[in-house]
Amino acid sequence: MQTERFVAAMAAVILLAGTVSALAHHNTSSRYDEANPITLTGTVIRFRLINPHSQLEFEVKDENGNVTKWTAEAGPPSGMYRRGWRVDEVKPGDQITVTGEPAFDGSKTMGMKKLVAPSGKVLQ
Repeated sequence: MQTERFVAAMAAVILLAGTVSALAHHNTSSRYDEANPITLTGTVIRFRLINPHSQLEFEVKDENGNVTKWTAEAGPPSGMYRRGWRVDEVKPGDQITVTGEPAFDGSKTMGMKKLVAPSGKVLQ
C-alpha cells in the first residue's frame, strides 16, 4: 500500500513539473511587447526552421546607413511547414519585411507575427 502511494506521488510530481516548464516556455507576453508591434524591412542573413522556434536573422539599415542585426523568432518548424513554408522560402540576400513584437529588454529580437517574402508570400 505504501509503495503504491509513493509511486502515485512521484507520478504526480513528474506530471506537474512537466506542465510548469511547458507553460513557462510558451509565455511570451513577459518577453515581447505585444502592445507596440514594429515593422522592419531588411536583408536576410539566415532563415532556420529549427526547434523549438524557427529563426530569421536579418540586417536593417537606418536612415544614416547604419546596419543593425535583428533576430525574429517564429513558430516551430512543424507549424510553419504545415503553412507551406520551406527552409528555402527566403535566402541570404533577399529583401523581406517583418512585423513583430519587440523584446522588452531592448535587444534586437522580436516575436515574428508576419513575414513578407520577396515572392510576396506572407507568413502569419
